[in-house]
Amino acid sequence: MTTVLTRRTVLLGLASAALAAALPAFPVFAAERPEEIVEKIYAAYANDGNGPQDVPYVRDVAEQLSGENHPGFDFFIDAQDFDKVSAVVALVSESAKDAVVRAEMTNFGATKTVEIDFVKNGPNWKIGNVRYPVAGGFDLRQSLGLSAL
Repeated sequence: MTTVLTRRTVLLGLASAALAAALPAFPVFAAERPEEIVEKIYAAYANDGNGPQDVPYVRDVAEQLSGENHPGFDFFIDAQDFDKVSAVVALVSESAKDAVVRAEMTNFGATKTVEIDFVKNGPNWKIGNVRYPVAGGFDLRQSLGLSAL
């Protein structure tokens, strides 16, 4: 059997492709609650094996991370590599404009505490900082040369 392409078929195909390209992509980390975003971040390590992509950062953090100022390691897991990542996530505090989420994250059998500061940007929660709450612990904003939230 021979397939015949008609002008109508080609035009409908092109119109469908154009419509699909014009529609906004559904954000992977869209969530109404900051702790849900953190749960999705840690679930990404198990789901696709690459870790989280397109994380919703506030503008200044996103700009710095996209350049050469990236700290050079995955600060959500405090490592450059990962094995079986898991996390117990809890909302520590929340107001109308900000929130703090704590993750007790396990990677390669070691558990570490990570605190993630969120800022409300319109209806959306954005990550403003990632910190390790220990003496001399990592602070993403500080490592990027940004002022505190």
